[in-house]
Amino acid sequence: MKPASGVDVSPPTIAPPIAIGPSLDESSNAVRLQKIREIISLVNAGSDVGAIFERIVFAVCHHTIWNYSGIMAVDRTIGYSVLVSTYGLEPAGRNGLAQQWELATSPCLKVVSTKQPVVIEDAQISEEYPGYRADSHARGYHTVVLLPLGCTDMQGREMVLDVNSEKCVTVAPDELDFLVTISHLAGLAVDKGKSLNNERALSSRLERVLEINSSLLDRVLHGNSMEIIAGMVETILPDPIVIVDLTADSFHVTLSPDVMNFGDREWAEFVRGPAARQLIQMMLQTKPSDFREMKRISLATPDKSFESDAYVEPLLIDGETVGGIIVFPRARGLDKLDFLVAMEVKFALSVQLMRAHIQQQSHDYQTTELFTRLFEGGWQKDEQIHNRAARLGLDLTGPAQLLIVDIRGGSPNSARHKPYPAPRTFKRSLNQSFPNAVLIYHAGALVVYIPNPPADGNARVITAGRQLIDAVKWYFEVDPVFTLSLLCTRLEDYQSARDHCGRLLSLGRIFGRRGLVSQQDFGPFAVLLSGLDQHVATTFIDQTLGQIETYDKDNKTQLMQTAEAFIDRGCRYQATAELLKIHVSTLRYRMDRLKELFGLDLESEDSRFSVSLALRLRALLTKMSGK
Repeated sequence: MKPASGVDVSPPTIAPPIAIGPSLDESSNAVRLQKIREIISLVNAGSDVGAIFERIVFAVCHHTIWNYSGIMAVDRTIGYSVLVSTYGLEPAGRNGLAQQWELATSPCLKVVSTKQPVVIEDAQISEEYPGYRADSHARGYHTVVLLPLGCTDMQGREMVLDVNSEKCVTVAPDELDFLVTISHLAGLAVDKGKSLNNERALSSRLERVLEINSSLLDRVLHGNSMEIIAGMVETILPDPIVIVDLTADSFHVTLSPDVMNFGDREWAEFVRGPAARQLIQMMLQTKPSDFREMKRISLATPDKSFESDAYVEPLLIDGETVGGIIVFPRARGLDKLDFLVAMEVKFALSVQLMRAHIQQQSHDYQTTELFTRLFEGGWQKDEQIHNRAARLGLDLTGPAQLLIVDIRGGSPNSARHKPYPAPRTFKRSLNQSFPNAVLIYHAGALVVYIPNPPADGNARVITAGRQLIDAVKWYFEVDPVFTLSLLCTRLEDYQSARDHCGRLLSLGRIFGRRGLVSQQDFGPFAVLLSGLDQHVATTFIDQTLGQIETYDKDNKTQLMQTAEAFIDRGCRYQATAELLKIHVSTLRYRMDRLKELFGLDLESEDSRFSVSLALRLRALLTKMSGK
């Protein structure tokens, strides 16, 4: 073995080598076999790998002519051979002797690579292995034989048996065969001990996992919170995991899968914050594989990025993804026990999320029914509505505002035939600004009820609306429009607010608008038209303007043009005549004809309003139809 630096390695006076071979009585086959039996019996007396190493070096020194024995591990990851067990010539009081040596100058690497023994006849003068030369002076030995044990320790490092003699000896072939046989049998004993240790560890882990898993399912069935369940899952699965709970819009995160770039706390903040939407989208787009297929996860934000292989297992209830579990295995994959554990965890989480999903569905249904009655005016006593709202944790006595998103998109042809997810799917985008907001679906729109909106105007509500339509756009693959209602302070206000918002959203679709729309974008006539039956509007236009236009066509007159110009110029004769490039007397003649033929007196306020309304409605209908 190799010593610390600074040891005098000048060649000593060399005594003649002593032959170790068949000439010695103790080398007879019978004696050798007896010693092999004694050594193996001693080595096999224990099953702990560390104890086996100790027994090997002890047995070799007590049942052979070798004075010193050691076992070294070849650690390729750090580039050193490491002394793990020793017996024999360790000088008393000589502390600080080297315990590991560079593989580049060690014969250990050659031994494990060729699986052949290496003999150093006199380590104190050998130039081939300077480390052994220094160590032999420090510990006081000459001849060295290194043999492969043909096994690894519990860390997977290859093992080498080292025997030394106080004197220079000649190693005969029979003696070398004897040592090779001992090292081979010792290696088998180590493998046997490792197998027993692994079996014990597996059995112990299996018992522990079964106990915890039984407790886990028991806690699930007794209705414990997801935080408690997630904590127990963390103790069962040793690998880093992320549990996605879409029923509560939450993430339960354990250890970081990338300790070089993320601490545990930093990883949890990354998952719950900037990477949350990407993880949810991946979970929604992934099909279950029962932990048989790994998926490449790539998460990128302006400040951080992450990439790794993992098991992504969504949890589905009635075809809807309600959550999932992501496992980042430290090894290449899950072993058989890990796989069984993962499947049991998946079952327990499915049961947990099923209960939460059913409860949430019931709450969503009751909430939707409550607001549907408010929007449609289907109640008789205010007290009944207030009591139902209170049972759902809502207080309708205070002011509130509606934020409504048209999830069909910005035009009639942009709707996607995609199933509606639970309204809570979009709650994340509102949590920071309005944690008490309630989301429901109603008449093809996502309706957000915002209690006690900010008194400083709509700026915060509009910002939240833009964040919400980003989420809607991402899920439905449309470019939606949204609008805001006036404050609702009485129960009766909700119906009119919903109707008014619905008309604005209809106009937004018709005119291909995006983002926020308001009445100012269209004017009062457009809003009026959106609330009218199209047939009623068309009939009114025909009755008001149709006869005049037919007369003009048949008689080559310009009475309709004259009426429109007269209204446009504020009923001023001279201004209208100049616009039409006719004499004022001609204009008066045409006005008289309108009165004689159609009873239309444009100097009357009612007549002017009828014609003006008909003209505006027709222009809007023409624009809406795209003609």
